Amino acid sequence: MDELSFKDGNYDVNLQEQRDEVFALQEIFNTEEDEKLKVLSQVTDEKNNLYSLLITICPKPTQEVIQVNVIMQVIEDGEDDVEGAAAAAAVSFQPRPPQLARDVQLNRSISGQHWQGTYEVKFLLPFNLIVTFPPTYPSSCPPNFHLSCAWLTPTQQMSVESMLHTLWTEADSMPIVYTWVDWLENNCLTHLAIRDQLMLYSVLPIDEMQEQTNVTSQEEELGVTIAAMIRYNQEKMDEEFCQTIHLCEICYDEFPGTQFFRIHECSHAFCHMCMQAFCEMHTRAGTVEELRCPTQKCDSIVPPYIIQAVLTEETYERWEKLLLQKTLDAMEDTVYCPRCENVVIAEEDRDSNLAHCPLCFFAFCTQCGRGWHQGRDCETEEEMLENLERKANNFNQDNAVAAKIQELRRKLEEEIESKQFKKKSTNKCPACKIPVEKIGGCNKMTCKCGRVFCWICGNSINGYDHFRTGKCYLFPGQAPPVVVGPVRRIPNAVLRMQAMVEINPELANNYIRCPMCKQENMKGRDRNNHIKCWNCKTNFCFVCKQRIIGIVSAHFIGPCKQHS
Repeated sequence: MDELSFKDGNYDVNLQEQRDEVFALQEIFNTEEDEKLKVLSQVTDEKNNLYSLLITICPKPTQEVIQVNVIMQVIEDGEDDVEGAAAAAAVSFQPRPPQLARDVQLNRSISGQHWQGTYEVKFLLPFNLIVTFPPTYPSSCPPNFHLSCAWLTPTQQMSVESMLHTLWTEADSMPIVYTWVDWLENNCLTHLAIRDQLMLYSVLPIDEMQEQTNVTSQEEELGVTIAAMIRYNQEKMDEEFCQTIHLCEICYDEFPGTQFFRIHECSHAFCHMCMQAFCEMHTRAGTVEELRCPTQKCDSIVPPYIIQAVLTEETYERWEKLLLQKTLDAMEDTVYCPRCENVVIAEEDRDSNLAHCPLCFFAFCTQCGRGWHQGRDCETEEEMLENLERKANNFNQDNAVAAKIQELRRKLEEEIESKQFKKKSTNKCPACKIPVEKIGGCNKMTCKCGRVFCWICGNSINGYDHFRTGKCYLFPGQAPPVVVGPVRRIPNAVLRMQAMVEINPELANNYIRCPMCKQENMKGRDRNNHIKCWNCKTNFCFVCKQRIIGIVSAHFIGPCKQHS
């Protein structure tokens, strides 16, 4: 920082220009929603201190998606250099890759010298530019500045800083900060030749190699950078999503992005009302394991924060209890105490069939649920009933004992009937081991966990080919099904358009084909010229019949009107 102050010379004109520039920059970059410029310090009325600004600059990419390539050197324990035959040995030796971020999978390169991984972003982390105005700015000296950005290499940073100095030289003692910000935002990536590829290194390339002192800290720093890039990209995509109109894939109505829930894992989005009805339906039916993305053939799980947002407090508690119950039922090492119904983890020795309840201290057999009987087989209900009858015949009982024996006999007979019925009407799913009851229909069963299995043999199957072998039949006394080609059905969107034309024949003039998949779409009665294809989900304009790329609202700033 320049040590001069405004008291050291006649810098009143510079001070006024600096104040005007700071005021103008604040008006340009700061809004109610976003504050890109922060004044860290400013000149006082006594002309002490200097203006210091922190500006956040988001570079605009030239491509729709940027692929970020991560490269890390493999550090072998006890090896400083790997050459020749040692290189081949290094390839065969496969240490575990560093865990940098959840969304980035690293793999060994062919040479064995590097870890490599990729991920995609649409928005890059912003530049942080700290600018300090000396008293001699802008009459003779440029501002002092410090530029920082996590994904810039030292060589790239030097090139950018050199370009900022060149821009000041060409400015001929004019205020320069806006020019710097505009160049960093719109031209910096082109200057660095960053289009659809970006390289991230944990250890610098050969021409930039420095003495390595702490590999672990470099890995941690790279992991922090990657996590920050992914998080920032997701935030900006959510922000962009909220600023546009979207079509709900359940009700096919259009709403602003702020009225949607977006599943980040798959990027599918649904309106608040449809997602609420979807979550309430499965929670009410007890099929909480089926709370996955409603889009066909998408298996992404609906995250808990969405479920909590749409359900009432009471319904959300029911969802939590059901999910816990389903999870515990699917775990092979958990059982329920037959006395207090507390969840108990069985002993590691599975052959012992022993579980010990920590709540009521009851040690019981995990097979029959009765007191633990080490070394003896479980006693069936039939055997217990026979023993009870034998004891009743051998002893004289008073009325109270006879009533007790009669009650035990009744309970055993009910258990026998219940188990016989359960054995006939249920089979355990081969995946989650939960009993599945067959009420009717064919022998191709689908468990709530999603596993498809055969009711007769209990094995997992895929489709109907299993029933062609002759060992298992689809229906009792019937031949295996004949597989025919799929019946072509008219899509719901087409049926809806036909119904709209029948109600209002004038809408027949509003048919238009999608420029991508050539399917017919229709402009509705709302006169909205933004069409989203029901088939391929492409955004296009009814007026110019061209595909809309990027922000939809930006297309209608030009000659095409959004409503006509």
